[in-house]
Amino acid sequence: MICWQRNLQVATFMLFVSAPVSGAAVAQQAEETSCSGTMTQQLRRFSEKCLSDLVAFVASQPDMTAKVYSEKEKYFVSVIRSEDGLLAEAVSKFNYPLMKEDAPEVLKRLGWTPPENESDNWNKKISSDQVRAGAAAQELSQALAAYGLKQGEAISLTVGPKLGDKPTNG
Repeated sequence: MICWQRNLQVATFMLFVSAPVSGAAVAQQAEETSCSGTMTQQLRRFSEKCLSDLVAFVASQPDMTAKVYSEKEKYFVSVIRSEDGLLAEAVSKFNYPLMKEDAPEVLKRLGWTPPENESDNWNKKISSDQVRAGAAAQELSQALAAYGLKQGEAISLTVGPKLGDKPTNG
């Protein structure tokens, strides 16, 4: 029964964004849109409001994780709920060979911890206070921008219970 309730919570997480027709509409809508709707509507547009909704949901649910993928280039940033806030993970050059040359330097400047081993990803701890202040969505937004994602571009979201103690790779 508990598993069913958790699946229902995940399935009813509101993720809805209508697809704009023009470039101007993309820019305008990206600032205003939320990620509200159903999980069956997986394709979204990148906006900080969408990430804010996603982070709020993950932070409010036990054992929850979410991944945000670029539809164009398939890099990702994930976030997982931890006891003291959130743990964010951004894909490394080893796991995403097409990573922009300056992305690692930008992530370092933003306070992300570089991979310890070749196959690890970048990590950043986000405290509960930062989550409540809305800084978590900004952290994810800046990381995605480091990879080259622009406001209004297509993203995919995967949200569900975490599978282990760490976010999954790739």
